[in-house]
Amino acid sequence: MRVAAVVLVALAVRVEASPEQRGSEREEREREEREERARNPPKEAEKAPSAADEKEALYALGAILGQKIGGYHLSPKELQIVERGFTDAAANRKLMLRDPDLDEWGPKVDAVLGRRANPQVAAEKDRGRKVAQQMAKERGATTLPSGVVVVTERAGDGPQPAATDHVRVKYEGRLADGKSFDKSDGAEFPLNQVISCWTQGVQRIKVGGKARLVCPSSTAYGDQGRPPQIPPGATLVFTVELLGIGK
Repeated sequence: MRVAAVVLVALAVRVEASPEQRGSEREEREREEREERARNPPKEAEKAPSAADEKEALYALGAILGQKIGGYHLSPKELQIVERGFTDAAANRKLMLRDPDLDEWGPKVDAVLGRRANPQVAAEKDRGRKVAQQMAKERGATTLPSGVVVVTERAGDGPQPAATDHVRVKYEGRLADGKSFDKSDGAEFPLNQVISCWTQGVQRIKVGGKARLVCPSSTAYGDQGRPPQIPPGATLVFTVELLGIGK
C-alpha cells in the first residue's frame, strides 16, 4: 500500500493542469501585473526640445565659448584663424600644425594669450588700486598686510569667526566699476575654503556686523580671473553681513 501511494503521488505531480486551472493562473498573473503597473506607473518621456530650442542652445554654446576668449582682443582675421582650428578639431580633420600634438602647444597658447591679456590685467589692477586707496580713507577702514581693506559699516555684538569655522553670511560682490556679479541672501561655507580675501576679512567681522571687503586680485582670482563675470586681474568689493557661526 505504501508503494502504491508513492506511485500515485508521483503520477499526480506529473499530471498537467487542467484548462480551467491554466486560465485561473493566467488571470492571477494578469491581475498581479496590473497591480504592479498601478504601483509603479511608467514615467512620461521627457519632452524633446523643439528645433528652435535646439538651434538656440547650439548658438548659446558658441556664445559661451566666445566669451571665454573675448578678453584677448582678437582681430577679425585672428578670429577666423581660431574658427578654422575649432572647426577642424570638431570635424576630426587633420590639424594644420607642424606638431599635431595639442598638449605640446599648451604652453605656447598660454604665452600668446598671456601677452594679449596683460594690458587688460594692468588696467584692471590700476582701477582696483584706486578703489582700494579711496576706501582705505573711509571711516572705520582697516588695511591688512595683504592689501585687503575692511570697512566696517555696522559693528556686531557677537563673536568673531576663526578661519576653521563655518560661517553664514549675506553678501553681494561687485567689480571695481560697481557692476554686481554675485549675490546671496544666505550662504554657508567653511571660511578656510574660500578666496583668501574672505578668509582674512570675514574674521574681522562680529556676528551681526556688516562690512565691505576690498579684495586685490592677489587675494581673489588672480590674473586668470573667472571670465566672463570676473575679468583677469580684477579687484573685487564685497558687502558682507555675518549672520552666524557654526563649527
